[in-house]
Amino acid sequence: MAFLQVKGIFKTFGGTPVLRGVSLTMEEARILCILGPSGSGKTTLLRVIAGLERPEQGSVLFKGRDLRNIRPHLRRFGMMFQEYALFPHLDVWGNIAFGLTMLGLPRSERDKRTGEMLSLVGLQGLSGRKVSELSGGERQRVALARSLAPYPRLLLLDEPLGSLDRGLREKLLGDLREILRRIGMTTIVVTHDQAEAFAIADTIAVMDQGEIAQMDTPENLYRQPANPDVARFLGLVNLVEGRVETVSSIATPLGLLHVSSHGHEKDKEVTVLIRPDAAVIRRGDEPAPPGISAVEGIVHDCLFKGRSYHVEVRTSGSQALFFDLPQNEPAPSAGDRVRLLLSPGAITVMPG
Repeated sequence: MAFLQVKGIFKTFGGTPVLRGVSLTMEEARILCILGPSGSGKTTLLRVIAGLERPEQGSVLFKGRDLRNIRPHLRRFGMMFQEYALFPHLDVWGNIAFGLTMLGLPRSERDKRTGEMLSLVGLQGLSGRKVSELSGGERQRVALARSLAPYPRLLLLDEPLGSLDRGLREKLLGDLREILRRIGMTTIVVTHDQAEAFAIADTIAVMDQGEIAQMDTPENLYRQPANPDVARFLGLVNLVEGRVETVSSIATPLGLLHVSSHGHEKDKEVTVLIRPDAAVIRRGDEPAPPGISAVEGIVHDCLFKGRSYHVEVRTSGSQALFFDLPQNEPAPSAGDRVRLLLSPGAITVMPG
């Protein structure tokens, strides 16, 4: 029996469809990221699971039990919003203990659990601090501790790091994943940030226009996006139209590209994704090894990004291709004429 099942959820606002038959399944002690642009329906789906929105059709099942008529507070799901919604009149301790007080737990048990949560999120020395005196990262930790304190059966996080600057967000992202994994908390995270989803999730559900376009592990999603729209949203923009020649080659405006086996019929129109890690750049007329595609172009730009160089190459047909080269590779300069040697394993063939 699945831990959580969402079956055929439809939801409209003012006659406008927001969720269009959304279904998903997740297992216990896993982290699911619902990833999508603004307006894709991801937060509405989270609110339906929490019981804060009622769908026109469909059901949410928790361990096989239909939650249709179960009020939000009786579902015992923890929820943390982007703005954290901390109580300004309470100190850190009071905010974390609030849900335990609502449960009617004895004072001794409340104190024990609150202390455990303070230790879990690394705020032991700040229990008496006013929340207005905390940094953004500290407020985020208090909100997480408050959500976890009442022993939730499922944790729902809506853009939990969205209000933080990038440097702090990257640090807390690792902390959040470590905390959730340490306690085995089943969690659904809503985010619009691809890097955030890839860093924290066991499974990612990509939403687009109220539907789940693809649901898979981060690795499979990156290597085999279901269609060009999913690829573009993931930031994979090296997309080229093509036609199937053989099980291992596609005819494209860039020339014949050697690919891994793809399962599409001969002469079928397809879209080829060349991942940003596909290329090795060579100067001069060095021939490509057997089975490796070679594409010529001129470097339009090369940006140093710390661990890698982000290179834009324009081909003779004015196709712009973008690649990430490791720092230990010699960096090309704008205007250099180069040959791109493309690994078949980093080229994906999708329906056109």
